Amino acid sequence: MSQAGDELPQGLVGRIIAALAFGAALGIGLQGLVTWAVRTLQQGTPAPAAPSLTSGPALVLLLGTLAGILASGFTAWMLLAPIRNPWRQAMLAIITGLGSFMLSLVTLPVDRAFGRPGLLGLIALCALACLFIGRRLPQVRYPA
Repeated sequence: MSQAGDELPQGLVGRIIAALAFGAALGIGLQGLVTWAVRTLQQGTPAPAAPSLTSGPALVLLLGTLAGILASGFTAWMLLAPIRNPWRQAMLAIITGLGSFMLSLVTLPVDRAFGRPGLLGLIALCALACLFIGRRLPQVRYPA
């Protein structure tokens, strides 16, 4: 027998899956943008004699990667607000942020195979995925 507070809102599972997919697509697109920016900064310059963490490409790579992970996780956090449980919300947001980083490793073979135009195509594909998922994001209805 279920009590009034035990019922799950309709559409919550679909919203969770959509939020995870949206966050992952956003993270992959942002990491593609970071890779594109690094390749653009490296274009036409000789390779440095020694690695430097203070060079432009290194800073864009390090800070951009962190920003992409945080943006992906924060977006998932916001989309998961109907869960009404901060611990579950945080767990799923962390999984989304770190998962998007792992999935964004696809930018390396795309860069090697197709170069910067391929990265722009990947970014556009991720933007379309975000638009598609965002438009179909189920609305959660809470029981009265």
